[in-house]
Amino acid sequence: MAKESNISLPPWALFLISAALFAAGWLMKPFPLPIFFAFAPLFAIADQARENDDFWINTEFILLSLVSCFLGAFAFNFSHIVGALILAITFTLSFVIYTFCFQQLGSRLGKFTILFFWLATEYILLKLPWRNETIFLADILILKKEWLNWTAHTGYLGATLWILLTNLFLYMTIFKGSFHKGWLVLTIITLIAPAIASYFVDVKAIPRTEMIALYESGKSTLSQYTKQGELITRTSAWISVVIILLALVKNLTVKK
Repeated sequence: MAKESNISLPPWALFLISAALFAAGWLMKPFPLPIFFAFAPLFAIADQARENDDFWINTEFILLSLVSCFLGAFAFNFSHIVGALILAITFTLSFVIYTFCFQQLGSRLGKFTILFFWLATEYILLKLPWRNETIFLADILILKKEWLNWTAHTGYLGATLWILLTNLFLYMTIFKGSFHKGWLVLTIITLIAPAIASYFVDVKAIPRTEMIALYESGKSTLSQYTKQGELITRTSAWISVVIILLALVKNLTVKK
Protein backbone atom coordinates (compact mmCIF):
# COMPACT_ATOMS: atom_id res chain seq x y z
CA MET A 1 0.00 0.00 0.00
CA ALA A 2 1.37 3.39 -0.94
CA LYS A 3 2.04 5.59 2.02
CA GLU A 4 -0.38 8.45 2.53
CA SER A 5 2.02 10.59 4.55
CA ASN A 6 5.53 11.76 3.78
CA ILE A 7 6.36 12.76 7.34
CA SER A 8 9.83 11.99 8.60
CA LEU A 9 9.02 12.11 12.30
CA PRO A 10 8.79 8.75 14.07
CA PRO A 11 5.69 7.93 16.14
CA TRP A 12 7.44 8.58 19.45
CA ALA A 13 8.32 12.14 18.33
CA LEU A 14 4.76 12.76 17.17
CA PHE A 15 3.56 11.47 20.54
CA LEU A 16 5.82 13.89 22.43
CA ILE A 17 4.63 16.84 20.34
CA SER A 18 0.98 15.90 20.80
CA ALA A 19 1.32 15.24 24.54
CA ALA A 20 3.07 18.57 25.07
CA LEU A 21 0.36 20.42 23.16
CA PHE A 22 -2.40 18.68 25.11
CA ALA A 23 -0.74 19.56 28.40
CA ALA A 24 -0.22 23.17 27.33
CA GLY A 25 -3.83 23.46 26.16
CA TRP A 26 -5.31 22.39 29.50
CA LEU A 27 -2.81 24.40 31.54
CA MET A 28 -3.55 27.52 29.46
CA LYS A 29 -7.34 27.46 29.83
CA PRO A 30 -7.64 31.25 29.61
CA PHE A 31 -6.15 30.94 26.10
CA PRO A 32 -6.15 27.22 25.13
CA LEU A 33 -4.84 27.65 21.58
CA PRO A 34 -2.51 24.57 21.66
CA ILE A 35 -5.51 22.21 21.70
CA PHE A 36 -6.24 23.23 18.10
CA PHE A 37 -2.91 21.66 17.05
CA ALA A 38 -2.60 18.69 19.43
CA PHE A 39 -4.56 16.11 17.42
CA ALA A 40 -2.78 16.61 14.09
CA PRO A 41 0.23 14.47 15.14
CA LEU A 42 -2.18 11.72 16.27
CA PHE A 43 -3.74 11.62 12.80
CA ALA A 44 -0.21 11.16 11.44
CA ILE A 45 0.45 8.33 13.89
CA ALA A 46 -2.81 6.74 12.73
CA ASP A 47 -1.36 6.70 9.19
CA GLN A 48 1.72 4.87 10.38
CA ALA A 49 -0.33 2.46 12.49
CA ARG A 50 -2.34 1.60 9.40
CA GLU A 51 0.58 1.29 7.01
CA ASN A 52 3.04 -0.97 8.84
CA ASP A 53 3.20 -3.98 11.12
CA ASP A 54 3.58 -1.98 14.35
CA PHE A 55 -0.13 -1.24 14.68
CA TRP A 56 -0.42 -1.80 18.43
CA ILE A 57 2.85 -0.02 19.22
CA ASN A 58 1.70 3.05 17.31
CA THR A 59 -1.74 2.82 18.88
CA GLU A 60 -0.08 2.81 22.29
CA PHE A 61 1.51 6.17 21.43
CA ILE A 62 -1.97 7.53 20.66
CA LEU A 63 -3.20 6.13 23.98
CA LEU A 64 -0.34 7.68 25.95
CA SER A 65 -0.91 11.04 24.31
CA LEU A 66 -4.60 10.93 25.24
CA VAL A 67 -3.65 9.99 28.81
CA SER A 68 -1.66 13.22 28.86
CA CYS A 69 -4.71 15.04 27.51
CA PHE A 70 -7.16 13.81 30.11
CA LEU A 71 -4.67 13.97 32.96
CA GLY A 72 -4.14 17.59 31.96
CA ALA A 73 -7.90 18.07 32.22
CA PHE A 74 -7.55 16.99 35.85
CA ALA A 75 -4.74 19.55 36.32
CA PHE A 76 -2.24 16.66 36.50
CA ASN A 77 -3.68 15.51 39.80
CA PHE A 78 -2.49 11.91 39.76
CA SER A 79 -5.29 10.82 42.07
CA HIS A 80 -7.36 10.93 38.86
CA ILE A 81 -4.97 8.74 36.86
CA VAL A 82 -7.47 5.86 36.67
CA GLY A 83 -10.20 8.11 35.32
CA ALA A 84 -7.79 9.65 32.81
CA LEU A 85 -6.69 6.20 31.68
CA ILE A 86 -10.27 4.97 31.23
CA LEU A 87 -11.15 8.03 29.14
CA ALA A 88 -7.95 7.68 27.10
CA ILE A 89 -8.67 4.01 26.34
CA THR A 90 -12.26 4.84 25.43
CA PHE A 91 -11.31 7.55 22.95
CA THR A 92 -8.37 5.58 21.53
CA LEU A 93 -11.04 3.21 20.24
CA SER A 94 -11.99 5.96 17.77
CA PHE A 95 -8.61 5.45 16.08
CA VAL A 96 -8.74 1.65 16.36
CA ILE A 97 -12.21 1.45 14.81
CA TYR A 98 -11.12 3.85 12.07
CA THR A 99 -8.24 1.51 11.17
CA PHE A 100 -10.57 -1.50 11.07
CA CYS A 101 -13.09 0.33 8.89
CA PHE A 102 -10.33 1.60 6.59
CA GLN A 103 -9.04 -1.95 6.09
CA GLN A 104 -12.53 -3.06 5.07
CA LEU A 105 -13.73 -0.06 3.06
CA GLY A 106 -10.49 1.24 1.59
CA SER A 107 -9.11 4.70 0.90
CA ARG A 108 -12.59 6.15 0.35
CA LEU A 109 -12.72 6.30 4.14
CA GLY A 110 -10.91 9.52 5.06
CA LYS A 111 -9.62 10.85 8.36
CA PHE A 112 -12.91 12.67 8.81
CA THR A 113 -14.22 9.30 10.00
CA ILE A 114 -12.17 9.61 13.19
CA LEU A 115 -14.07 12.82 13.94
CA PHE A 116 -17.37 10.99 13.58
CA PHE A 117 -16.20 8.22 15.92
CA TRP A 118 -14.84 10.68 18.51
CA LEU A 119 -18.05 12.74 18.52
CA ALA A 120 -20.14 9.59 18.69
CA THR A 121 -18.12 8.45 21.71
CA GLU A 122 -18.79 11.76 23.44
CA TYR A 123 -22.50 11.35 22.74
CA ILE A 124 -22.52 7.83 24.20
CA LEU A 125 -20.70 9.02 27.33
CA LEU A 126 -23.18 11.88 27.63
CA LYS A 127 -26.03 9.37 27.67
CA LEU A 128 -24.43 7.28 30.43
CA PRO A 129 -24.93 7.90 34.18
CA TRP A 130 -21.33 9.08 34.63
CA ARG A 131 -21.77 12.15 32.43
CA ASN A 132 -20.93 14.49 35.33
CA GLU A 133 -17.50 12.90 35.74
CA THR A 134 -16.75 12.71 32.01
CA ILE A 135 -14.28 15.10 30.42
CA PHE A 136 -15.46 16.32 27.03
CA LEU A 137 -13.03 17.95 24.65
CA ALA A 138 -15.23 21.04 24.54
CA ASP A 139 -14.55 21.54 28.27
CA ILE A 140 -11.14 22.98 27.47
CA LEU A 141 -12.91 26.07 26.09
CA ILE A 142 -15.08 26.55 29.16
CA LEU A 143 -13.40 29.88 29.98
CA LYS A 144 -13.84 31.19 26.42
CA LYS A 145 -17.63 31.29 26.19
CA GLU A 146 -17.43 34.44 24.09
CA TRP A 147 -15.95 32.24 21.32
CA LEU A 148 -18.84 29.78 21.46
CA ASN A 149 -22.14 31.64 21.11
CA TRP A 150 -22.82 29.64 17.93
CA THR A 151 -23.12 26.47 20.05
CA ALA A 152 -26.71 27.57 20.64
CA HIS A 153 -27.29 26.04 17.20
CA THR A 154 -24.96 23.02 17.41
CA GLY A 155 -25.06 22.09 21.07
CA TYR A 156 -22.27 22.40 23.65
CA LEU A 157 -20.22 19.66 21.98
CA GLY A 158 -20.13 21.57 18.72
CA ALA A 159 -16.94 23.04 20.21
CA THR A 160 -15.42 19.55 20.06
CA LEU A 161 -16.07 19.46 16.31
CA TRP A 162 -14.41 22.86 15.94
CA ILE A 163 -11.26 21.63 17.69
CA LEU A 164 -11.09 18.35 15.76
CA LEU A 165 -11.82 19.92 12.39
CA THR A 166 -9.06 22.51 12.79
CA ASN A 167 -6.67 19.71 13.71
CA LEU A 168 -7.73 17.65 10.71
CA PHE A 169 -7.04 20.52 8.30
CA LEU A 170 -3.67 21.13 10.00
CA TYR A 171 -2.84 17.46 9.49
CA MET A 172 -3.76 17.80 5.81
CA THR A 173 -1.48 20.84 5.61
CA ILE A 174 1.75 19.48 7.07
CA PHE A 175 1.50 15.71 7.53
CA LYS A 176 -0.29 14.36 4.47
CA GLY A 177 1.71 14.52 1.26
CA SER A 178 3.42 17.73 0.23
CA PHE A 179 2.73 21.07 1.90
CA HIS A 180 -0.39 22.68 0.43
CA LYS A 181 -1.16 26.38 0.87
CA GLY A 182 -4.87 25.75 0.29
CA TRP A 183 -5.09 23.49 3.35
CA LEU A 184 -3.16 26.07 5.39
CA VAL A 185 -5.65 28.77 4.44
CA LEU A 186 -8.53 26.46 5.32
CA THR A 187 -6.89 25.66 8.68
CA ILE A 188 -6.56 29.35 9.54
CA ILE A 189 -10.13 30.10 8.48
CA THR A 190 -11.51 27.15 10.48
CA LEU A 191 -9.53 28.25 13.53
CA ILE A 192 -10.46 31.92 13.44
CA ALA A 193 -13.87 32.22 11.77
CA PRO A 194 -16.04 30.56 14.48
CA ALA A 195 -14.53 32.70 17.23
CA ILE A 196 -15.04 35.90 15.25
CA ALA A 197 -18.55 34.93 14.15
CA SER A 198 -19.45 34.28 17.78
CA TYR A 199 -19.24 38.00 18.55
CA PHE A 200 -21.91 38.69 15.94
CA VAL A 201 -24.36 36.01 17.11
CA ASP A 202 -27.25 37.28 19.23
CA VAL A 203 -27.68 34.04 21.22
CA LYS A 204 -25.50 32.83 24.09
CA ALA A 205 -23.27 29.77 24.26
CA ILE A 206 -24.69 26.55 25.69
CA PRO A 207 -22.97 25.94 29.04
CA ARG A 208 -21.89 22.48 30.18
CA THR A 209 -24.35 22.65 33.09
CA GLU A 210 -27.25 23.10 30.66
CA MET A 211 -26.12 20.10 28.62
CA ILE A 212 -25.81 17.89 31.69
CA ALA A 213 -29.20 19.01 32.98
CA LEU A 214 -30.88 18.20 29.66
CA TYR A 215 -29.48 14.68 29.50
CA GLU A 216 -30.13 13.99 33.18
CA SER A 217 -33.70 15.25 33.42
CA GLY A 218 -34.74 15.70 29.79
CA LYS A 219 -35.39 19.38 30.47
CA SER A 220 -33.54 22.59 29.73
CA THR A 221 -34.23 26.23 30.45
CA LEU A 222 -33.59 26.85 26.75
CA SER A 223 -36.56 25.73 24.68
CA GLN A 224 -34.68 25.44 21.38
CA TYR A 225 -31.91 23.41 23.01
CA THR A 226 -34.51 21.12 24.59
CA LYS A 227 -35.84 20.35 21.11
CA GLN A 228 -32.55 19.74 19.32
CA GLY A 229 -30.16 18.66 22.10
CA GLU A 230 -26.61 17.81 21.04
CA LEU A 231 -27.26 17.86 17.32
CA ILE A 232 -23.67 17.39 16.14
CA THR A 233 -22.76 14.43 18.30
CA ARG A 234 -26.12 12.70 17.85
CA THR A 235 -25.81 12.93 14.08
CA SER A 236 -22.22 11.68 14.27
CA ALA A 237 -23.35 8.69 16.30
CA TRP A 238 -25.81 7.62 13.60
CA ILE A 239 -23.24 8.14 10.84
CA SER A 240 -20.73 6.09 12.84
CA VAL A 241 -23.21 3.23 13.19
CA VAL A 242 -23.71 3.17 9.41
CA ILE A 243 -19.96 3.18 8.72
CA ILE A 244 -19.27 0.38 11.22
CA LEU A 245 -22.13 -1.74 9.86
CA LEU A 246 -20.82 -1.33 6.31
CA ALA A 247 -17.34 -2.36 7.46
CA LEU A 248 -18.69 -5.41 9.29
CA VAL A 249 -20.76 -6.48 6.29
CA LYS A 250 -17.72 -6.12 4.02
CA ASN A 251 -15.60 -8.10 6.49
CA LEU A 252 -18.13 -10.94 6.64
CA THR A 253 -18.56 -10.94 2.87
CA VAL A 254 -14.80 -11.21 2.28
CA LYS A 255 -14.51 -14.10 4.76
CA LYS A 256 -17.17 -16.04 2.87
